[in-house]
Amino acid sequence: MPVERLSRTEGVKSCLDSYLLLEKKFIAPPQIQLELISRVPPGIDEVSVRDIVITTAVQCYASGVAKLKPRPDERSISIAESTLKAGHHTTRQHATYTWKLEGVSRSLVHDVLHANPFYNSEQQSQRYVEAMQGNYLVPAGLSEKQGKIFSESGDFANTAYFRLLEMLEPEVERRISQMYPKGGWKVERTEERLTSKIKKLSQEVARYVLPIAQKTTLDHTLSELQLLRLFRASQMPHFSDEARFVIGKMVQEVAEQDGSILEELDIPLPVQEESLFHEEYITQQKAEFDQALGNNQSILSAIPDNSRRVLSASVHNILGLPSSQLTESDSLAHLMDPSKNQSLVDIYEIGIMDPLTSTLRVVSVSYATRLSHTADSQRQRHRRTPGATPPLEAIYDGIPDYMTPLVIRESSQLFATYCEFMTTIYCNIEKAIEAGIPREHALLLLPNAQNVRVVESGDLFDWIHRWKQRLCYLAQEEIFFISVEQVKQLRDTFPEAERILLAPCGIRQTAGIKPRCPEEDRWCGRPVYNWDIDNYPHNRLI
Repeated sequence: MPVERLSRTEGVKSCLDSYLLLEKKFIAPPQIQLELISRVPPGIDEVSVRDIVITTAVQCYASGVAKLKPRPDERSISIAESTLKAGHHTTRQHATYTWKLEGVSRSLVHDVLHANPFYNSEQQSQRYVEAMQGNYLVPAGLSEKQGKIFSESGDFANTAYFRLLEMLEPEVERRISQMYPKGGWKVERTEERLTSKIKKLSQEVARYVLPIAQKTTLDHTLSELQLLRLFRASQMPHFSDEARFVIGKMVQEVAEQDGSILEELDIPLPVQEESLFHEEYITQQKAEFDQALGNNQSILSAIPDNSRRVLSASVHNILGLPSSQLTESDSLAHLMDPSKNQSLVDIYEIGIMDPLTSTLRVVSVSYATRLSHTADSQRQRHRRTPGATPPLEAIYDGIPDYMTPLVIRESSQLFATYCEFMTTIYCNIEKAIEAGIPREHALLLLPNAQNVRVVESGDLFDWIHRWKQRLCYLAQEEIFFISVEQVKQLRDTFPEAERILLAPCGIRQTAGIKPRCPEEDRWCGRPVYNWDIDNYPHNRLI
């Protein structure tokens, strides 16, 4: 093995060992188990991830078929090394891995695992699964006083969740009773579903007081390339000890099945000497951001001045029609009216393969948005409308800064209790910092309600996909109201898109597709399909 390659592999192993030792930093560290790994079909020689990399690279230049097989010769190894060094990394997207991650914090999922578009996760929902008392990540190595402060703070937030849950259910039941036709409650199956919905919606609201240290479980799938990226980036300042430990365990689990992964990895880039974050200016920066928002949660911050002309020209080009045969407005209606373009309505999003519908990709727009940490976790799942999200240390300035859900805002008793809980939660964070608990760990006590400010961008095709899902009355409250604000602002530029900037039932109504609600018995209970977007906010009760 060449000296340079040997040195890199030894460096990787040394770093990996140091990451695995971080297990000792937590009282009950996360558990990581490899569930799935890319394999060849039965009857074919077993291959390593390196063999996959080499064979797919060889296929690019082979005059015939490059058979997937073990390739241990020096020339093949040279191909693997040269493509790795040169950044020709598409060959490293063929192999994939799936892990079961148990007991990782919500903070880790938000800050690292879902802070990129190249993954797939199915995560235990705090909306549908009741939280467990005390089920939050606890750092080890604290003094007796520090440990007491951290545990009491986490326990307080967990207890507040259950207290809020108890208080919420009567108010949620009252609102649900108003939303669904009275006759439905007389049907046993419907009554059972709505009774279950009351509990789930109460959990959705109560979760705002839970700490971002609260644990979760998920199935997480990455290509080999994304695993290489995570390891390479793992010394970045916002990668916590928890993140490094989890990444180390993910690599270890793969290496136990396929040791060639260690030859693929590169030593992480060294940590930056100087911090990019300036705590003393955070309050000023947030004030500037919020001033731009005005009374909104989200504002359209960037859209090309010539976007209508560019999009219309793209439609003309696809249809092979000059502007004399199709006006600008008609061309945009032809593209964005679901009664004319039904690929926009299809649940499989086949418009991504349609030349006409794909013209929506030529115009990109950006929004500046303020939302809670938990809602930002939901926003992240829309990977084609990514946002620039600041790390934890750049959002906390010692001042309580949180979102209050609709049901709580509109109930004086709930609101007073919620504010009292939040005051104590933020005081506990300050106590933790003053007691010398490392800031990385103290900020795990921030509530799900903590506000995050994001600048997010995407093309029209991907925004429309997102809005179709999030304008549904079943969507989480925050992202629903944010989506309403966003589409109303975009409508000013593209009035022709009015019938696609609706909930799925409204779009299907326009397209003449039945059933109007694709959720079937999960229907929200409201005739949303009859409303335009201006009526959406006033009719949502929860």
